Amino acid sequence: MRNRIVTISSRHAAVVPVLSVVIAVCVCSSTPAAGQPKPGVSPEQQKRIELMKAKGPAASLTILPVRLAGKPAARVSEVVGLLLEQQGLQNIEIGITAYGSTNRIEMEPLAVSFREFVQEHPITTDYALYAEYNGSPRTGLDEIRAIVVDKSGAVVWTDRLTPQEEAFKKLEDRDPMGASVLLVERLGPQLGLNAETAKAAKPGKMAALMEKRSGLPPQNERAPLPERQKEMKESGEKATLIIFPARVHGREVDAASAASLAKMINDAGLCKASATNQSVLLKASQADPNELKLLWDLAREFRDYTRKNPPDADYALYADYAFNPQNWEQGYVHFVVCNRHGEWVIVDMQNSLHPDYQSIRPTSREGCDKLLVKRLGGHLR
Repeated sequence: MRNRIVTISSRHAAVVPVLSVVIAVCVCSSTPAAGQPKPGVSPEQQKRIELMKAKGPAASLTILPVRLAGKPAARVSEVVGLLLEQQGLQNIEIGITAYGSTNRIEMEPLAVSFREFVQEHPITTDYALYAEYNGSPRTGLDEIRAIVVDKSGAVVWTDRLTPQEEAFKKLEDRDPMGASVLLVERLGPQLGLNAETAKAAKPGKMAALMEKRSGLPPQNERAPLPERQKEMKESGEKATLIIFPARVHGREVDAASAASLAKMINDAGLCKASATNQSVLLKASQADPNELKLLWDLAREFRDYTRKNPPDADYALYADYAFNPQNWEQGYVHFVVCNRHGEWVIVDMQNSLHPDYQSIRPTSREGCDKLLVKRLGGHLR
């Protein structure tokens, strides 16, 4: 089971990949006012900060791979880039060469080391950002550190947050997404970003990258789904639905789930459901940190399967579950419904960001079944 410290998918995947929710970052509450240097900032460094602020959204920034629990995580860097782009920063590059080590060192020698790294690996942008989200899978994140240098390697801005700081205490989600939001909240004002620049921001390179990462099919393939759902809804209890055993944690199918789902769906009067005794373990990977891509990869594979093996019913349903018996927030419920022609009718994703998921808090296969039936009912009623 994936842990929240090593993935952004379990709680925030619906936010990041398709820009369906724009994260509003407060840029005024946790940083010194303009012209007021942080304690320990030299006059020369303060001048560099003011110069960076003056550039505003036109400044260019390279974001090196964020170190997540000591390991480089380029995908997290892309999230930081997306959030900064949403705040108005126009020129963002994602660095390829990782910097840093698995061992924590003090901020001052870390800044010196980063300066030397940039001098040895020149950047093409005005500035470079390096960040660390430190912690462990057991305890979660316990430190956020960030350094910005200019292209000469001179330190412009540094920041370190621990659980003792108020800003860290207010962090509800101590996971990579929550840390990224907090980082941008603190860095944004130093880059001259504010409510006005966010209002004027337009989707750019980062948004396009996230769209690609999402695995979303072309719009012309998604557009027919509402009409197909309407047809299934209008068929009501006359529609026949074959239920395949659910895939659990990507490793096995749970034969009991098909019969359980069929009974619950029939009891709810949604359609005429029956369980198939044919177990199919789809191979779509669960390894990608982008949950939306996991969903659509599964949807593509099930569509291909139903086209090659037309169901002996109006519709066929395949579910994909991941859950943690000890933590309801660590998991998801995905399911796909195709018609007898192998066309998508419903492609549904639920994780702990969603109200229906929060209402049930599944920690077992049975809880996932209950959530699926609730979601299916929402589509068909």
